[in-house]
Amino acid sequence: MQKLIIGVTARIHEDETNTYVRVHKQYLDNLTNRGMTPIILCPHLYEEILPLCDGFLVIGGDDLNPNLYNETNDEGLSKDIRDYLDELDKAVIKHATDTKKPLLGICRGIQSLAATNGKKLYQDIPSANLNHPHEGKFHNVLKVNNTPLASRLPQEFMVNTFHHQCVKELPEGFVTTFVNGDVIEGIEHTTLPQYGFQWHPERLNDNQTEIIFSYFKECVENFVNKKQN
Repeated sequence: MQKLIIGVTARIHEDETNTYVRVHKQYLDNLTNRGMTPIILCPHLYEEILPLCDGFLVIGGDDLNPNLYNETNDEGLSKDIRDYLDELDKAVIKHATDTKKPLLGICRGIQSLAATNGKKLYQDIPSANLNHPHEGKFHNVLKVNNTPLASRLPQEFMVNTFHHQCVKELPEGFVTTFVNGDVIEGIEHTTLPQYGFQWHPERLNDNQTEIIFSYFKECVENFVNKKQN
């Protein structure tokens, strides 16, 4: 059986003396446990690797540069910006769009889907006075559209929350699938196998996580089969 190669966007961690390129193991486990083979896409070292991938996982991380969506960071609301990570996400999303390869965006990943397509983000949810009810690091999400993936998920369920930014404007070709108050929590493309979630399903290991990652694998398998036929 052919391996399903999934490109996973790396993130950066720095301490006093070192800089690390890293991906949390929970992302990788949710791919390998379902028979997919992850390959880490590092900044500046990804262009020749993208064509080798059958699908992509754009993971969470620090904030995007507001310049991507024609805003500034004058108030310092966007934190720990690294333009080379923005370029990595942008290149992955563009390649996935051009080739129609499946793409799953998580947390920063859903924001990258919007910003790469020229749509704005809320740089800080509390500063924007958005209704975003939650208790600690958890809140519910409500389904608002029955897209192919969303239709497999419950109408309402609990998720985790680790973000202070969110999608403000829906990118072209996408519909909103889940919300929490004023905050967009899920989006899905109407014709391409691209979808994003604001929460972190890889950390929950629940039935919703199983549905999301299994559906992603189905889409990758469908892409590979079409390519071979």
